[in-house]
Amino acid sequence: MKNTLQFTKKSQAGGFKIVHKIALGAIISLGLMGTSVMASATQKGYLQVTSQVQKMVVVNKNGQKSIEFIPAKKILPGETVQYNTYFQNISNKPADNINIVNPIPKHTVYLPNTAHGNNTQVVFSVDGGRHYGTAGSLKVRDKNGRLRPAKPSDYTHIRWHYKGRLSPRERKAVGFRVRLL
Repeated sequence: MKNTLQFTKKSQAGGFKIVHKIALGAIISLGLMGTSVMASATQKGYLQVTSQVQKMVVVNKNGQKSIEFIPAKKILPGETVQYNTYFQNISNKPADNINIVNPIPKHTVYLPNTAHGNNTQVVFSVDGGRHYGTAGSLKVRDKNGRLRPAKPSDYTHIRWHYKGRLSPRERKAVGFRVRLL
């Protein structure tokens, strides 16, 4: 199984899921409602990456409004979508140097402060994933060619660097939200 890549598509009640097995040290990409996920690690073994897309809805239960996430089967302009990426070490050795990269899907805008993941460093790109920086450090050129601070609508990619070692069978998650334009 060394240096092999296995792709398996699944549909689950929690939302659309795609499962990939990759050799650690490799980089993969998977299509998911107009986006892709990339994961990398530099150990021998395997990393399993699964992604889930859910639509945020407001429900009224007993006069109380609450937010729920449902499978994203149909998304309309203005609606909020949650992208979750799960990564699990399926080898028998610890894995480190794990990076998860999600492009911001076309026709959506990243919602500020929604990128999350325990024990991760989150950085953003405004140039198609070539360079990354913290939200406050990024700059883009305006229509007159002058540099200005980047806004969430300028972001093209999000990258999470997992700061620890992922033990065998350990599973972690990262995610973010966007609004469909």
